[in-house]
Amino acid sequence: MSILESFILGFVQGATEFLPISSSGHLAILQNWMNISEGTVAFTVFLHLGSLVAVIIAYKKSIVSILKAFVGMCKDIKRERSLCIYKDKYRLYFILLIIATIPTAIIGLLFEDKVDAAFSSMTIVGVMLLITGILLYFGEKFSALNTRGIKNLKPKNAFIIGLFQSCALFPGLSRSGTTMVGGFANGLKREDAAEFSFLLSIPAVLGATLLKVKDIIKLGAQGTSAGVMIVGFVTSLVVGYFAIKLLVYVLKNNRLKYFSYYCWAVGLIVLIMQIVNR
Repeated sequence: MSILESFILGFVQGATEFLPISSSGHLAILQNWMNISEGTVAFTVFLHLGSLVAVIIAYKKSIVSILKAFVGMCKDIKRERSLCIYKDKYRLYFILLIIATIPTAIIGLLFEDKVDAAFSSMTIVGVMLLITGILLYFGEKFSALNTRGIKNLKPKNAFIIGLFQSCALFPGLSRSGTTMVGGFANGLKREDAAEFSFLLSIPAVLGATLLKVKDIIKLGAQGTSAGVMIVGFVTSLVVGYFAIKLLVYVLKNNRLKYFSYYCWAVGLIVLIMQIVNR
C-alpha cells in the first residue's frame, strides 16, 4: 500500500466514522470500485484507533468524569454494596453506555458471517445508504422539540439506542446516524444525541479492536510499513476530530438534511452503476 492510499483511507475513515454517511459503506465502495485495498488487519486497526483518539480528545472532560465515576462505583460496591448510580450523572452515563453496547455485541457475534458477506454486495450498500438518508431526514424533523438530556435517559432507552446501533453493522447504514436517530426517537436533544453517539463509539471500536488482536499477533503487519500505518492513523485522527466538530455545528444549525441528500445521491449512484454493469 502506498502513502497516498493510506492517506485516502485515513481521510475516509476519519470523516465517515463520525459524519452520518457510513464509514463501512464508503470503504466498501473504495474497495470494490477504486481497487484500493483496506490493507492489513494491523492497518485497519490503526485507522480505527485514530478515530478512537479523536473522540477521546473531543470529549475528554466527559470521558475523564466517566472513568472517575467508574472508580467511585467500584469503591461503593465494597463500602456500601451498591453502585449508587444516581449519586453522579456520570455513573449513570457509564451504565447507559454498557447497556447500549450489549445489542451490538450480541448481534455482531451471532451474525458475523452475514455481516461480512454484505460487504461484497454493492446493492446492499446502495440500499442501506438510501435508508440512512431517510432516517436522517425524518429524524431531524422529529427531534426539533426534544428536550431530554443524557442524564434523563432510562436503561430501556439506552437499550433501544443500542438496537439502532446494531443495525449499522451492515455497510451503508451509518453508525453515528442510526445512534443519533435512536437518541432522537428517545427524546434526546440533538447535541446530547450526538454526544451519546460519540461516547458509544468508544466501546464499539475497542471491542472490534480487541477481536482483531489475535489476527494481528498471528499475521503481523504483512509488509505494511510503519510510515504507511502512521499516515493512516494521524489522518484518521485529525479528520475525525474536525468531523465531530462539524457534525455538532450542523446539528445546532438544523442542517442534518444535507447529509440525507448526500446519502441519497451516493446510494442512487451505487444502484445505477450496479444496473449498468450487469
